[in-house]
Amino acid sequence: MTIVFNDCIKITRTTFLFASVVLMWGCSSTGDRARPDAVLSRKIEFAPRYNVERAIITVFRGDGFEMEPGSGMRGTFRFIREGDSLGQERFGDWFGSGVFLRAEVTLIEVEFGTHRVSCLLEAGNGENFEITQDGGGRARVLLRRIRKLAGVL
Repeated sequence: MTIVFNDCIKITRTTFLFASVVLMWGCSSTGDRARPDAVLSRKIEFAPRYNVERAIITVFRGDGFEMEPGSGMRGTFRFIREGDSLGQERFGDWFGSGVFLRAEVTLIEVEFGTHRVSCLLEAGNGENFEITQDGGGRARVLLRRIRKLAGVL
C-alpha cells in the first residue's frame, strides 16, 4: 500500500512538472512577432483610462495616422499612415511614397491610476508588414505627447 501511494505521489509530481513546462512553453513568445527591442513604451500615472485613450487617438490622428476599423477594442489601437514628404521629414527618408507605417498602440492598466502605453511600428507596402525600428524616435515623441495630453484632458 505504501509503495503504491509513494509511486502515485512521484507520478503526480512528474505530471505537474511536465504540465508546467508545457504550459510555459506554449505561452512563451517563441513565435511572437513583437521583439522586446522593437516595442516602445511609456508609463502614465495619475490619469483615468478614458483620458489616456482619448490622448492616444488625438495624438496619432494629429500626426497624420488614420485609425483602422475595429480599433480600440480591449486596449489595442491600430493606426496606419502612408508615406509622403511630411512623413519623410518626421520619420526619415525611408518613409516615402508607397511605404505604409502601421502603429499598434497597446494600453494596459498596471495598477489603479497607472497605465503603460506601448507602441509597435510595422512598415510595409500595404499588404505585407514587418516590424521596424525606423521611426522609433518619432514614436517616442508621440508617446511623450500622449503622456502630457492625458494629464490635461
